[in-house]
Amino acid sequence: MVALGEKVIQFRPGEPFRKPDPEPQGEPAGIRLLSFEEYKSKQFGTADAMIKGLVRTGTLIAVGGRPGAGKTALMVAIADALDKGEPFLGRETKETTVAYIAAEDGGDVANRLEAIGNTSIKIVDSPDGFPLTKPKQAAAIAREVVRQAKALDPDRHVLLVVDTLRAALGGQSVLDDKYTSPALNALREIAEAEGVVIAVLNHTNRENNKATKGETLEAVTALELVLLDGEGDWHTVYVGKNRSGPSHRNIGKVRYTSVQIGDVTAAIIEEMVADETAADAPKERGPSDNAKMVREIIATALLDSRDFIRPYGSDGPQVKAAEISDIRAKFYARREGKPDSKLKAFTRALNYWTEKGWLVRGDFGVEGAVWLSGREVSGA
Repeated sequence: MVALGEKVIQFRPGEPFRKPDPEPQGEPAGIRLLSFEEYKSKQFGTADAMIKGLVRTGTLIAVGGRPGAGKTALMVAIADALDKGEPFLGRETKETTVAYIAAEDGGDVANRLEAIGNTSIKIVDSPDGFPLTKPKQAAAIAREVVRQAKALDPDRHVLLVVDTLRAALGGQSVLDDKYTSPALNALREIAEAEGVVIAVLNHTNRENNKATKGETLEAVTALELVLLDGEGDWHTVYVGKNRSGPSHRNIGKVRYTSVQIGDVTAAIIEEMVADETAADAPKERGPSDNAKMVREIIATALLDSRDFIRPYGSDGPQVKAAEISDIRAKFYARREGKPDSKLKAFTRALNYWTEKGWLVRGDFGVEGAVWLSGREVSGA
């Protein structure tokens, strides 16, 4: 550990010491406050739809699926549609130059392109590969690829594909934020600065649209497409997050076939059908054990209470109320744990019942009071 002025710099034994870059001096320059008209007049300020309702320029998107689900086949089909300006699952597209970084298996991507007869989509040949564990180097490669792609036809949009995230990370876990966040943020910044779309293919273990924990790139992507198992030999194309249109819905289904290319076979999409339906929503979460306990305490407290109030004005109904401080004290007495954990548990449980509309909370007593919603109680 080395002290530099007021800063403390940590480094590991054996690593060379490198003095940090000096902080910029003086007032920040170039900052402006713009109306939407002024902002959109800037270069790349107006995001154009590459695929209507799904993909817009200047964004990072993700295409996910279980190993073998057909992510590359779907991405090749999307790239082919964009290259030709043909509809994708019934949605209009804009003609796009596609550059494909095959970090996992370039030969397989070449075979698939040969199988569909597309000679326009470009496969990136990089001596240094695409090392996302070195975000600055990967970003420099991506910028050069974008530059060359724009030079091919300045009037077309540009799509840069990274297949797959794990391969570009050198086998590092995509759930390890230490590697994933710097890499994805670098790609997102390039997409925004250059006005292009960068699509990242990602292996997931998702069997359905509800299995989301730790398996999405939603934090940085504008769109998430996921291939899920469907009926028979079909796979469903599901939209998770979507900043350009409706989300959490199925938009189509695809079926694959194999084409012989020399001595090997290449999997491509044989049939693709648009079929947009809202996906089943996750099941509503039921009350926790703490919430059940709080409800029981409140029900008893209201039965025993002698406090009647008119919370909706003098002409409103009279209701029987129970003070929150009394309910909390009874909850604390029954629940084990530290005071702070008890408080958090009580607050969550109370909020659960107020959000459900079973309970109303208002001002009365020391900490406020609660009463049942929609019930009129008369008598003193």
